Amino acid sequence: MAELSGSSGDQVEDDVAEFRAALSRLREDHRRVLLVLVPRLAAMQERGDTEGALALVAKIQEILSDPDRPLQ
Repeated sequence: MAELSGSSGDQVEDDVAEFRAALSRLREDHRRVLLVLVPRLAAMQERGDTEGALALVAKIQEILSDPDRPLQ
């Protein structure tokens, strides 16, 4: 993943730690949504769908940044 984002190994480790910390604060329904979205993101990346992947990353960031926000 470091090769794709241009991040150093330390930055990737920091990002993973931050993601795990945010994930631990989420409600169960938000976790289920992420279980669907993250594989979709990987598929978009493999297809080269950068625009779709960036939109999905923004959606994932919304979910992780506000775990009390109701799902739509």
